[in-house]
Amino acid sequence: MKIGLQTWGTDGDFNPFLALAIGLKNAGHEVTLAYTSVDGKDHSHRPEAVGVKLINADGGIPVPTVNPYDLASKPGSFTEYSRLLETCYDPFSEAMYAASVQLCKENDVVIGHAVCHTLLTASQKFGVPRISLVLTPLVVHSKFVSPIGVNLGPMVNSLLWSIGGKVSTHKWFSKAKQMRQDEGFPPIQSLQKELFTSDLLTIVAASGSLVPRPKDWSAHIQMTGFLNLDNPPTEWQIPEELKEFLEAGEPPVYMTFGSCMQFSEEESTELLIETAKRSGQRAIIQSNWNSPQFENKPNLFRIGQVPHNEVFPHCSVIVHHGGAGTTQAALLAGKPSVVVAHGFDQPYWGQQLRTAKAGGKVFQRRNVNPAELAGEIKAVANSKAIVRNASDIGTRMKTENGVATAVQLISNISVK
Repeated sequence: MKIGLQTWGTDGDFNPFLALAIGLKNAGHEVTLAYTSVDGKDHSHRPEAVGVKLINADGGIPVPTVNPYDLASKPGSFTEYSRLLETCYDPFSEAMYAASVQLCKENDVVIGHAVCHTLLTASQKFGVPRISLVLTPLVVHSKFVSPIGVNLGPMVNSLLWSIGGKVSTHKWFSKAKQMRQDEGFPPIQSLQKELFTSDLLTIVAASGSLVPRPKDWSAHIQMTGFLNLDNPPTEWQIPEELKEFLEAGEPPVYMTFGSCMQFSEEESTELLIETAKRSGQRAIIQSNWNSPQFENKPNLFRIGQVPHNEVFPHCSVIVHHGGAGTTQAALLAGKPSVVVAHGFDQPYWGQQLRTAKAGGKVFQRRNVNPAELAGEIKAVANSKAIVRNASDIGTRMKTENGVATAVQLISNISVK
């Protein structure tokens, strides 16, 4: 088949789509991936993408200069998502729709990020089957799961989903209504039923080992496991200085806020350094280290970008922002987490780790302080149950192959 994929967002939204695109290409399909990077990245030269046609659908529009983690006072809130879509999605809508139209003209089936309303409209216009790819299970309605994170029972949960669905459908994607009207289609009546999911197939790219599948999901909603982007062949080895640090004492705590660091690098680095000192633990701190003032010390080791899968297994606890990719990497290494959520889906992943007893308390970046963060690191490191649960979940996740499962589901679809 000829298959077109479209995504929007950061690396956390692009990499799973690229992993799936590569899997589909390796299965013999002809694959095109359109992407819109909200941080302005050009993925056209990614070494892993050989054989996949890439389309940069940003229309040459400058990257918004806002800090996406400073749009609202509460991470993961409705207000935060509303402002993100207004500032970082709507400006790209026309360029994204042009890419959606191209995909639908050239392919037998299309696969869209759950928020890509442009692909929904184009697929309806050209009569092309559309699959939805969901990266966070909370996007899909279930009466057994609360959309606000606090399970209040099936009846109240359903009421909250209904209210939230109506409000979000009215509030989000301001340009979608006019775009659909111009193409002769009515407005979207329910984001949940029409956009976020597809009756043909909805792929939920998460692990059932961490997030159990809700009992009321329909058969067309399939959880595959995370879509791992395999690391390209590399000669990377643990630097000798880091190797010496790892061998000099007990396994250290690894501390990183990933791509979130760039928006408050100095403050975040200082928070992690002070937390490490207060915790009394040996620690590896990942940052860009634009300030030369900090030097390695006997119990603190600074590091830049490194492959998580190479270093995490040598550590005791992973302190991170709660991104889906880092959450998965920590578990695959069999290590417990302490999450400091900056925004969007990060509180959700932090809570899933806590619910699975594979992580500690979930903190918010806006108000966390070194003393309480250090205390939680010590509590998690000393909890035999949390350490064991993280290891057990990681062992189960290693048996999963999300890409292979998703490719099989897609390949089984009959396209007329």
